[in-house]
Amino acid sequence: MSSRLVVRGARLTAWIGLGAAGALAAPAACLYPDYTFDEPEPSGGGGSSTGAGSEDCANGDDDDGDGLVDCADPACGDFVCTAAVPEGWSGYFALYDGAPAMDPGCPAAFAAGQPFVGNRGLSAPPATCACSCGPAQGQRCGDLEGLQISVSDAPCGSPWMCAWDLERIPGWTLDTCAGPDGVFGGGMACEPGDECRADREAHPCVASVSATALEATGGRCAPSPVQIEAPAPRWTGLGRACPAPAAGQGCNVGRVCVPRPGAPFEGGLCIAKDGDNACPPGAYTEKHVFFTGIEDDRGCEDDCACGEPSNGTCRATIALHADTATDTCETQVVEVLAGACANVEGNPTIVGRKVTSATPAGGACAPTGGTPTGAARGASPRTFCCQGQG
Repeated sequence: MSSRLVVRGARLTAWIGLGAAGALAAPAACLYPDYTFDEPEPSGGGGSSTGAGSEDCANGDDDDGDGLVDCADPACGDFVCTAAVPEGWSGYFALYDGAPAMDPGCPAAFAAGQPFVGNRGLSAPPATCACSCGPAQGQRCGDLEGLQISVSDAPCGSPWMCAWDLERIPGWTLDTCAGPDGVFGGGMACEPGDECRADREAHPCVASVSATALEATGGRCAPSPVQIEAPAPRWTGLGRACPAPAAGQGCNVGRVCVPRPGAPFEGGLCIAKDGDNACPPGAYTEKHVFFTGIEDDRGCEDDCACGEPSNGTCRATIALHADTATDTCETQVVEVLAGACANVEGNPTIVGRKVTSATPAGGACAPTGGTPTGAARGASPRTFCCQGQG
């Protein structure tokens, strides 16, 4: 790297060599202009000014009267010479790229205009799509001939010694009395014994009646509208770009004098361009992209469906009668629900039976579907390219 260096000692020697007459004949500024030599470009070093005023490092003037301007003046230790902004880009900026909670704001040296504030690292999980089904409709009770009615010699919930199953009725229908067989209690005292003996078979003890459950079949469930839940998008990173003041002088041709960024900002100065762009060739190679908006089209497919109803039961009421004539239901003894047990008193005979009501209930359908769609993404991007370090 070459830079401009004025060598005062060399100039003084030239003056002495020419003699006093030559010195009076022509102004030194015309005969001996400043020369530049290949030497590292000045970047300041914390020296003190020798003039009356303090050096303004960004105005192109020698404010402190020491013959050095802006970045060439050791008083401008917080300024640096940097490459010019490429065509199509804007700059310069001090850039913070980090956690939103640690946003430092803009330092005084980079408060020349409105800062840019954007975001990166969008966290937006897919939508949650919940399908559900309404209650089962159109179910019917299973065939009544599947009902098994039993009589035992012990009350409901107690251990029994003897129990008798009534014959099932083929083709049995609602409100139809049936009963060619039965359990004939009656004449004897009802006291359960130690064992189920032959004489107890002849004269059973009737203490309770129970019936098996009756299944509900068929039907369908209507799917409910899909329920959509999409958590609010959240940014995990923040970008703050603080504009530098107008560039000063004191640098080589094609380079300008601007403040030097400090922590927690990126170590090198940055340039910017709207959109998501590749960094230009040259000094600005570290790319950062930030967004100022969000496009969110997360949702769910309208694909909810329901399987066949299951676990439905039938609330069936069975009336039991003591009439011994075939298919006669006049003397009711007790009612028992399908799937339940009922106690009886007086050791009655149980023969005629009739299902007086049967209503399906409780069927449920398993939902399927609920496919998430879309995504959330950053919108209105802006690219910053910064000088690499090292």
